[in-house]
Amino acid sequence: MDNQPQEWYLRIEAVNLDHSVFDTHDISTIRGGSFMLLEAVNTLDKKVPELQKEVTGASVGLFRFTCHDEKKKNKILDDVEKQLKEQSGTFATFVYAVCPSSAGRAVKESIEHLTAECRRQQYKTLSFVLPKASNAINECMMNGVRPADASIERKRGATKVDLAVSAAVQVRFKNGRRLRNKLYRKLLGNTYQTNAEFTSDLEMLAGKTDGGATEDKIALIHLDGNSFGKIKDTCATLNDLKAFNDVIQNNIQEAALQRLLSFATQQENEGFRTKKDNKVRIETLMWGGDEIEWIVPASQLWDTLQIFFEVASSMQFKGTALTYSAGVVVCRHTVPILQIRRYAEEMCGIAKAYSKDAPSNQFALLNMSSFDAIHRDVGTFLDTYYRPARVNDFIVPYSGMESLRSHVRTIRKNFPKNKLYEIVAALQAEKKTDEIICRALNMISKPWKEPTKQAIEAITASNANKWFFISDIWSLVDDTVHEPAI
Repeated sequence: MDNQPQEWYLRIEAVNLDHSVFDTHDISTIRGGSFMLLEAVNTLDKKVPELQKEVTGASVGLFRFTCHDEKKKNKILDDVEKQLKEQSGTFATFVYAVCPSSAGRAVKESIEHLTAECRRQQYKTLSFVLPKASNAINECMMNGVRPADASIERKRGATKVDLAVSAAVQVRFKNGRRLRNKLYRKLLGNTYQTNAEFTSDLEMLAGKTDGGATEDKIALIHLDGNSFGKIKDTCATLNDLKAFNDVIQNNIQEAALQRLLSFATQQENEGFRTKKDNKVRIETLMWGGDEIEWIVPASQLWDTLQIFFEVASSMQFKGTALTYSAGVVVCRHTVPILQIRRYAEEMCGIAKAYSKDAPSNQFALLNMSSFDAIHRDVGTFLDTYYRPARVNDFIVPYSGMESLRSHVRTIRKNFPKNKLYEIVAALQAEKKTDEIICRALNMISKPWKEPTKQAIEAITASNANKWFFISDIWSLVDDTVHEPAI
């Protein structure tokens, strides 16, 4: 370097997440792994003061540093490795790459070069961190792979039990709740809600340990930005990239989660809290990048999506609307969470394809309340299981969410549910449904007959197969409706 100051870009990335975050069905451990990676990336510049943080995500960070010689550069990189290992070395695999910022490349080209180098390193690296040698004779009870050389305390009913787990699970399990609460309290701010407590497992979130509550359905929501990669490609400078990242993380994601937490902790929104001890029922599995994953009670799905889309729908970057697609899976809380995540990601892909030419905010829903597994890809399953309905019949644009909710509320309040089943069966048998609908309407009291008919027509007039979707969201909307004028 000839003792001349040289500026460098440094890109770090946590890789092989299937072996460091999503290697267990335990919700606390998944949450812990995800948030520990987030913290490792976002606090690296505080641990290595020579670094200047530029852009960070859930498990990726871009930094800059300046040094005068190769020795100093290597010392900085050694410190980076040391800090990453100290924070997450028991379970996570990090790779990194550097390149000079004055190599005649545009920022986009430098990032592409760094990303390619990180991928090359990933190919040369083991998929997971090898555990230390131990005298353990059993495998980890959480993931069944690593040796059980540690333990954690879990509740089983009213009693506490010790589970034999790996050190990789133990560190994530212990940090998960602390890091999640740290984020939540930061977003809630110095208000009365800072005293809020949050559920710690899916059984509690679903209400099964809530003084005999019967609700046990959860909704896993996977949100992903539409065409964000293409938008990033338009960023000609580092300042552009930082501005884009700031809009995504601060103006959309943090603002939406802040609004959601405030909504969930308000006294009148009881559906978001446990009846027994008033804990808030919401989990965040992925956070900080282009993707978000939340788990909420199924009954609170609609409000959660509307809150997020309302925030996102007002955001732009350089005149381009920033939109999201969501994949939603409603299921019993006992269904393996990694399986549900995969389905939600596939549903998100279906929603993205729906607005590929003109990106917009929308979600695609899969209701698994009556079954536990799908033995093929989700799109094929929907087209087969709900035939003659098609996969697009289960997509809802944000612009139509409020009216759809209102119409389904009216139908649910008045329309006989057994007739709903008759209509679905008739559609599957390729039979007409007019007579069934007419008989059902005649069973409704006069003031409600016409409003119910109008609600049905608003949803199904152009597509009778929307009855399948009405059936799937029947229990996901509340019964709050305005009385009709008499």
